[in-house]
Amino acid sequence: MGDGNLAAGRDALVANAELCAAMTRAGVEALGLKLFSPSCPAAALTAVAAPAAADSTAICKRFRDEFGAVVANGQAEMKGQLFRIAHIGYYDYLDTVGVLAALEQVIAEATGNAVEFGSAVRAAQEVYGKVRG
Repeated sequence: MGDGNLAAGRDALVANAELCAAMTRAGVEALGLKLFSPSCPAAALTAVAAPAAADSTAICKRFRDEFGAVVANGQAEMKGQLFRIAHIGYYDYLDTVGVLAALEQVIAEATGNAVEFGSAVRAAQEVYGKVRG
């Protein structure tokens, strides 16, 4: 990223985070989950409100135990109420698609509700196709 040009590398890092964040938001919404702050989303991470039938602590634990993935719980009074998916650093398209595929599985298991597998991944791929297509 940036081929040694620090400014270009920084710009590429920010653009990548923004793309991964947009893909994640689309995937989360395709699953019927609520973004914690839909009116002011961030490129660094996406905060997702835990579904009514689940605690975000259990969701984060499932990610770690089943997929070896780190998804952060809410902090302080938000612990148990939301989880956070990061987009900055060594995250890319494959990481985003992978975490969304895992999210589909985790939400189905955590809530006991039917999930249309592939819906989050498809929504993310559509965002990617529009931006990069």
